[in-house]
Amino acid sequence: MQIDLNEINVPRKELQDVIGRSMDSVRKFHRRKVLTRIASRCGAAAAALIAVVGICAANPAFAENIPLIGHIFEKVQDEQQYPGDYSTKADHLTGTNVSTSHGITVTRSEIVCTEKSMNVSAMIESEDAFPEDALTMAENMDEGYGAHFYLDADQSETSFVTHEDGVKDVLDLKGEFTDDHTFIGMFRIDFDLYPFADVTIPDQFTWNLKISGISYYPGTDASSKHLADGGEWSFSNEVTKQASEARTVQVGQYMPNGDGITDITISPYEVIINYDYDESRIQPGYERFDSIFTVMLDGSGKVINDKVGLFSPEGYDLSQITVYSMSTPDEATSTAIQEKLTDESFTSQLPGWLEENAVSKIEIPLER
Repeated sequence: MQIDLNEINVPRKELQDVIGRSMDSVRKFHRRKVLTRIASRCGAAAAALIAVVGICAANPAFAENIPLIGHIFEKVQDEQQYPGDYSTKADHLTGTNVSTSHGITVTRSEIVCTEKSMNVSAMIESEDAFPEDALTMAENMDEGYGAHFYLDADQSETSFVTHEDGVKDVLDLKGEFTDDHTFIGMFRIDFDLYPFADVTIPDQFTWNLKISGISYYPGTDASSKHLADGGEWSFSNEVTKQASEARTVQVGQYMPNGDGITDITISPYEVIINYDYDESRIQPGYERFDSIFTVMLDGSGKVINDKVGLFSPEGYDLSQITVYSMSTPDEATSTAIQEKLTDESFTSQLPGWLEENAVSKIEIPLER
């Protein structure tokens, strides 16, 4: 994807002003006057180029970061909680995308907005080098956790939001450092969770975002630290929701304890399982809410790590999902089941063991 400097703000106003003035002048050329004015215009263009080179020479880190804008998704999309191909489907954010406070510049770059979520790429640049314990945070966290900056966000002025108490949340920007002064990543706003779960997301809307603080965890057992606190980074964008690529499969089946699955929605970035509860469907002996331990396998027999009805489709065979209900009359039985699920040496035997020991199962074909 190419960078459109007329639509995407870049981190240094000098460069944008130079290029903008030069391009405006070029567009005013009348075709019949090009030959007569080409010499003088070439001189102006040369001056603009010299200015650009001067800016880049004075700030080499800025020169290196120009190619990042518009290409952040492709660098960080695979390491997210909900990985997927965001880069080829992304729209460039237009509007106010760059904001500086306390010597830290936040630039928002690309967006993928669907009916289920809004995924945004961003870059943080610090005039001073990032603290050493921030640069090494990924090494000091649990394996696979990665590097995160947490943004204290206020979205109260977004056009379709009507919460009286405002919309304040923490956005999780997960990504990587490109150098001691630059961090790139992406964050996700889930429309099925607070504060958007009870509102309808319009096809087009104005998204206003204010960030008041940026923090991080230097290690697994460490308290959070402020990269910057009490600042104000403000953004405003017109967002268009992309056409839906999701499909919904109706299920309507229940387990012995009354828990049921009404339907499953599959999109390129998430799988959403809508659960239900029907007391009239409880079978004798399963009155306790924890009388059933549920195990979910994909079409190849791999355990699905369902996070309360939401998980990434990445790495799963979604030709079918099978939901097994395991009886748990006591805590010891529940613990024994969990141990088998985490025992890698038992992985190949797990589907057969579930078939033999489950009190019920729900088979859900998902292929079109």
